[in-house]
This record gives sequence, C-alpha cells and structure tokens, in this order.
Amino acid sequence: MCIRDRNVVVQTKKDRDKASKFPEEFIHEAAKVMSHGNEDWKKARRASDFSLFQNSLEKIVDIKRREADYIGFKDNPYDALLNEVEEGMTVTQLKPIFERLRIATIKLLEKVKNSTIKPTDNIIHAGFDTKKQIEFSESIIKKLGFDFNFGRIDLTTHPFCTSFGMTDVRLTTRVYENDLRSCLFGLIHESGHGMYEQGFDKRYARTSVASGTSMGIHESQSLFWENMVSRSSEFWEWAFPILQNKFPEKLNDINSNEFYKAINVIAPSDIRVESDELTYNLHIILRFEIEEGLINNTIQVKDIPEIWNSKTKEYLGFVPENDAKGCLQDIHWSFGGIGYFPSYTLGKLYAAMWFDKLKSEIPNIKDQFSKGEFTETLDWLRKNIHQYGRSKSPSQLCIDICGKPLNEENFIAHIERKIDKVYYNS
Repeated sequence: MCIRDRNVVVQTKKDRDKASKFPEEFIHEAAKVMSHGNEDWKKARRASDFSLFQNSLEKIVDIKRREADYIGFKDNPYDALLNEVEEGMTVTQLKPIFERLRIATIKLLEKVKNSTIKPTDNIIHAGFDTKKQIEFSESIIKKLGFDFNFGRIDLTTHPFCTSFGMTDVRLTTRVYENDLRSCLFGLIHESGHGMYEQGFDKRYARTSVASGTSMGIHESQSLFWENMVSRSSEFWEWAFPILQNKFPEKLNDINSNEFYKAINVIAPSDIRVESDELTYNLHIILRFEIEEGLINNTIQVKDIPEIWNSKTKEYLGFVPENDAKGCLQDIHWSFGGIGYFPSYTLGKLYAAMWFDKLKSEIPNIKDQFSKGEFTETLDWLRKNIHQYGRSKSPSQLCIDICGKPLNEENFIAHIERKIDKVYYNS
C-alpha cells in the first residue's frame, strides 16, 4: 500500500471511529436541542435579552459535556471539543499561549494609545459603488491565484467559502458602499480558504484526506492572504493605483501609504467580526475562557453576561452597551460550536509563523508583492501546506515547516512592526 492510500485509510478509519462513539438517541437529542437553541438565540439577539437564550444554552452546554465524555479525554473535557476542530490541541498547551498573547496585546494596545500619530479610516467609508467593488475584488483574488475555472463568487449575508470538491469551490461576499473593507478583505480572506481547497494533491480527490487538516490551519490560509499579504504596504504599492483608477473621485487626493495606514487602524470594537488585527484576539481569548469554564462547570450559563462584560472591560477597556453587542453577538454557541472560537486566533499565529518562514526562504518576497507577483507565494503554500490536506496534523505541519511548535512570538513581532510603521512612522 502506497503512502497516499495509507493516509486515506487512516483518516477514514479515524472519522468512522469518532462517528461510532455517539449513540443514535444522543444524535437525535443533540440535533433537537441545537435546532431549538438556534431559534431561541435569534429571538434573544433581536430583543438583546440573554435570558431568552439561557435555558437553551444550558441544554446545549449539557449536550457538549456529554459529547466530550463520549469522545473521551485525558485531563480536561474541553480538550475533547477542542480536538474536534484542532487535532492534538489541549488546554494545557493553549492556555499559556493565549495568556502570553493577551498580556502582549494589552501592552501593544497601550503603545497605540500613546502614539501622537492618529491615522483614521475615514476614507474607507467614503461611499464606493457596489459593482465596482466586486469587479476590483474579483480581479485581486484572481491575481493572488484563486482559479475561477474551478470556482465562482456569489453574494450573501455573511461571507463564507464552501467546497463541493477540488474542482468546485464557491466564495461568497457582501458589499457595503460605506465600507470598502467588507467586500475586498472578505473576498481575499475567503479566497485563502478557496485556494487551500483547490490545492490538495489531486490523488486525494474525493477522499477524506482532501480537506483542511484543522480549522486553525484553514484559517491560517485565509489570514495569511488577508493580513500578511494584502494588508502590507508593499501590496498596496502595487494595488492602490489600480484601486485609485477604479474610484478616482474618492481616492485621487491620497497616496498608497495613507491608504495602507487607513486599513490598519487599531481601535477596540465591541463586535468581534469588526475588530482590528490586534484586538480581535482579545475577543477570542474571552470566549475561550468562558467556554472552558462552562464545560468544566466552573462558570454557570446564567452568569455569562456579567462575566462577559467584566472581561470586556478588563481586556478592551469598555463594557458592551447591551447583550446583542456583547454575549449574544455570535451564532456559534447556538449550534453547539463550543471549542471552535480558538481556531480563529490559532490561524493568526500559524499565518505569522508561515510568513516568517517564507521570508527566510525567499528574501525578496515582499518586493514581489509590490510588483503584483504572487505565484511564488502560492507555490510555497502549495508545496508546504496545501498538497497534504489532512494527511499531516497541525502540529506536524508546524514542526515540518518551522522546526518548532505553535507559538505567539511571530505574530506579536509582526503586529509590533506594523504598529511602529502605522503609528510611529510619519
């Protein structure tokens, strides 16, 4: 049996073994609880009243605790749920990384506040034609390497990428005329997911290996292109004149450096999905801490609003004005997505590690961005990450590529360099 066939057998058996751990009656019960939970969350969010969701969330947490028992764990029941989205990850490994990241983030946020340079993102909200935004964004992701022969773009309420196989990868986006970032960076982000889905070794097609190895690694692909590449100053040396030609009446009075600073403004937000590259992680750490407490029964569901507001005040410096902008803003818990949130920040940490390794192997890579050349970058990702699909675990990829396990250091160094460039270099 060749190595690729062996990988398919191993992953298929792993999926079968996991699925067989759950009794049929538990599956039916969980589906019913999640269905009611989602509807109750919608009502609670509309009314901005957590109490309308409390009863359902208590049932969901109970289901997830039992799910962890069925899956099995060594030290912490939350490990079982975390492993579902990030194979091999444990609370013991993740908690110190997140704690160091939290401390460093708050310190860097203070550095931003102390800067005398105060860039704004006003230009982003100047009003940009919907059709032109889509045309520009489509041209950008095509240039990055998304293959439209095996994919397409559609409009939706919330952006996502879905794959029906390596030859049919769909991206969706939304467009706000008063916020240029939503369509552009949303599509760049989703195209990162899409290029990963298009890049598996073709010999794995239509097998269980032709999938992202974890949600954290999948997020690393979208965040690599969104943050490491397309939020760089070099990228906009190339892309800004193209954007300027698309919207001359809006952008003729500014230059690429001013635009670069505008898209990298750091300002805490109460809404996770609207947060900047730095403070976003504080939203994730907050959710991780609450989830881990819920599963270990050290936090009660009824206390979530108070704990949420307290942690938001401590980490971000303000209290959400209501539940809808606080503990009810995310849909994840309503469908049982407990253990999912950490993958977003893990994606940032992986992406920073990949990018530093890429720069060490191809020293002129950022110069290539300034010329609109991205083939070598995509080829590097294909070679080191994409082709393997699920045949390599997240930790194995990390060791194979970087020679060290996951850490927060590369990301902290990356964001500090950006802060110096945006807030301390006039």
